[in-house]
Amino acid sequence: MNSAQLTERLRVLPRYEPVRTHINEERLYTTPVGALPSVTTVLSGSRDNSGLEAWRESVGPVRADFISSYACFRGNGHHENIERYLTDGTEPEFSFSFTPYWKSSRAFLDTIDAPLLLEGAIWHPDGFAGTLDCIAYLTEDGLQPTLLDWKTATAIRKPDKVYEYSLQLAAYAAAANYVYGHMGLNITKAKLVIAIADCPPQIETLDARALEQLYKHFLARLKRFTFAKQKRNKK
Repeated sequence: MNSAQLTERLRVLPRYEPVRTHINEERLYTTPVGALPSVTTVLSGSRDNSGLEAWRESVGPVRADFISSYACFRGNGHHENIERYLTDGTEPEFSFSFTPYWKSSRAFLDTIDAPLLLEGAIWHPDGFAGTLDCIAYLTEDGLQPTLLDWKTATAIRKPDKVYEYSLQLAAYAAAANYVYGHMGLNITKAKLVIAIADCPPQIETLDARALEQLYKHFLARLKRFTFAKQKRNKK
């Protein structure tokens, strides 16, 4: 797909609106290459959830649902604050729920020279789709921009969680290169920016080699997900 060669920085990438549907509790995207499962659906449906199930049992289903719902609410608010700021420079008003995470990420946002794409749908003929957070030029970038993903956490994320996030980023990088390769896009760097309340963010950087290896891991997870789905459908 990467037929174009860049001689100067890209100025913008066209944004495709995510078109989602749910079939049998599975989130699917309508794309030019068919209805595809989301990256997050693939990952959640192909991992060992025994630890999560044990945690739910230890705290009880009511509290577990509350914690999960609040984390989702917190994450969505954080994404909206960053998207608004990168779009028109609006700083968010104070919020007990969101401000501690905004403060964590704020200094990193100053390293962004120019955002090219925010919250855009992407897809890949290997059989998945999703919505990436941001592609932008950082002050350290040359002709190719960086893929960025925003997360929130109450403490430093452990390696197993970072690994799951990194698989997500690798899939998004491959899909973005597929969709925008004809424009010369070839993402070879991604950053996971995890906002931690009232603390500096946890930033994990993935280079080209890491993205390539992680994408192979993701494809193995996709194969596992597809096999499990086919097995369920036969019942």
